Amino acid sequence: MMLMRTFIIAVLAMAFCLSAEAASLEKVQTAITEAEQLRAAEFSPEHYQSARENLEKAKALLSSNGNADEIVQLLDTANIQATQASTSAQNFSEQFSGLVESRDRLQLAGSEYVRDDLAERSEKEFMQVVEAAESGNLSKAQRDAKNARTTLHAAQVVAAREQFVRPISKTIAGARRVKARDYSPKALNNATEYQKKLEKLIKDDPDAQTQAYALSQQGVMSAKRAMRISSLGTDLNRSPEAIETWMDAEDARLAMLGEALGIQLNRSQTPEEQLVLLKQGVDDMKTNYEARLADSDAQVKDLSQKLAKYEGELSDMADIRLKLQLKREAEAKIKRLTKLFDPKAVEILLTPDAEVILRLKSLNFRSGSAVIPPDTYALLDNVLQSIDIFPKRPVRVEGHTDFMGSNKYNQALSERRAAAVKEYLAERMGENPHEVSAVGFGEDHPIANNETAEGRTKNRRIDVVLLVPNE
Repeated sequence: MMLMRTFIIAVLAMAFCLSAEAASLEKVQTAITEAEQLRAAEFSPEHYQSARENLEKAKALLSSNGNADEIVQLLDTANIQATQASTSAQNFSEQFSGLVESRDRLQLAGSEYVRDDLAERSEKEFMQVVEAAESGNLSKAQRDAKNARTTLHAAQVVAAREQFVRPISKTIAGARRVKARDYSPKALNNATEYQKKLEKLIKDDPDAQTQAYALSQQGVMSAKRAMRISSLGTDLNRSPEAIETWMDAEDARLAMLGEALGIQLNRSQTPEEQLVLLKQGVDDMKTNYEARLADSDAQVKDLSQKLAKYEGELSDMADIRLKLQLKREAEAKIKRLTKLFDPKAVEILLTPDAEVILRLKSLNFRSGSAVIPPDTYALLDNVLQSIDIFPKRPVRVEGHTDFMGSNKYNQALSERRAAAVKEYLAERMGENPHEVSAVGFGEDHPIANNETAEGRTKNRRIDVVLLVPNE
């Protein structure tokens, strides 16, 4: 009986030890996961690798019923190394944020645009900065960072020329082949000017990627316009009889426009006369609407005076009616938005206050970085179309993070990311600007459980909020 009792106690003690070891193992794995999300493998590789190696040794001993004290020691060491890796990686991201983002831009550009020798050299110099910073030699790290930054910028210039300038050059060459100098000199000159501005921007500031993309798009559009005009001119010159068909089509479009405005437009009028008539038609329509609005305002004012004693109730009802009206309008327009986005990429929400939220689920920044991945430019261009569907609404870009890292670190990171998206949208709005603001909320507004990897992914997000109109 005594032997049996001793055996049971021994089994329970072993179970307790294994449970304690399992809990420590889970803690270390969590610490390593946090380090990975802070890019410790890149920014603190020695501490990170040491943590991984000690964890694997502990696992091997645990599976072979090895020495318990040794297992505990390995796990403790792994936990310390993982924590140190997280701290070092976060400090590196903060102290060398410009260098990190230059490297991210180069890597995100794609291998087809980056010159291999410059990429290899810049990565070698970057890792020298990492090594010095991780060893605690900050002065050396800062000196090395200057050299690395210079090389990265040289590599970025080459990549940006391939990525952004070459598309304009190729399209301009195509326009010249169809005699754009003769048929569309203005559009061709505009494309050339965009190319010059772009080349200067890239030389002066290779980090200005969103501005470079905007100029590239504008230059390509101008060159394509030159090609279309020149192709039409060449066709008409080759087949003069096609001019009549083209004129008939233009006359039909002109007549349709005139009918919509209640005026007579035809080819017998000079362009100047047509412009005067168009302006008159638009002014008449505007005056008509303004008269109707003035009449409605007068009726509302009259009713308000008669029902002044119910002012408080009417005010509340007016607010409710306005909110309901805005929600109905938003619901109708959201149907159009759903055609622009894959629901896996963007979640569209309508709040009780009639705000429309575009939750950009597929806009995934690298950890510690505010560089917009080029493969999401098309997504942001669709966001611009969405904003235009709500022309009177101000726009607020919100940045959110998960809880990995310190509050201060996450707050600054969320602000930088929101500002980057705001800058992109403002740069691409062109002639139809909207009021756009940016705000970072750090880790303060999670929408999922931060304790799980899936939840943290959901919490790291950009929300583009279309606010209710100011008026």
